[in-house]
Amino acid sequence: MNKSISDLIEEFIMSSLDDDDFIELSRNDLAKFFACVPSQINYVLNTRFTPSRGFVIESQRGGSGYIKVIKMQNNNNNYLKNALSLTDQPLNNMQANQLLDELNIRDVLTDRESSIIKSAINTKALNNPINIDNTLRSNILKQIIIELMKREEE
Repeated sequence: MNKSISDLIEEFIMSSLDDDDFIELSRNDLAKFFACVPSQINYVLNTRFTPSRGFVIESQRGGSGYIKVIKMQNNNNNYLKNALSLTDQPLNNMQANQLLDELNIRDVLTDRESSIIKSAINTKALNNPINIDNTLRSNILKQIIIELMKREEE
C-alpha cells in the first residue's frame, strides 16, 4: 500500500522524536526533503500533531525560523488542563473524538467510558434546530474534563 506524503512526513517526525520530549525542525528543510510545499508540512502539523493527540507546536517564522514539536508529558493533570483549554472553542465531532481517544490512551477514561461519551456527543445525538452542536459538544466535554480533574486530585 502506498503511503501519502502526509503519512511519510508524520512518520519522519515521530521517528525523529522517538524518546525525546521535543524536536526542532525547519519547515523549509522538511519541505525540500519531501519535495513538497511548506504548506504540506503545516497541514501535517495542524492535523496530526495536535494537543488532542498529545503534542504542542511552537514555531518562529523568518530566515532562522523553526518548528518545535513538543510531546506533552504523561502527567494526566497537566494533560487535562491542556484538554480543558481546547474546549474553549467549538469542537467538531472528529476533534472531540480525537480528544476522547487521547484521554483513553492516557488511561484517564476507559474504553467503555470513551465510547459512551462519544455516543452522547456525536452529531446525530446533538442534532438541534439552531445548529449549535459544536459549541454544545465543547461545553459538554468541558464539564466532563472538569469532573475528571476533580477525580485526579482525589
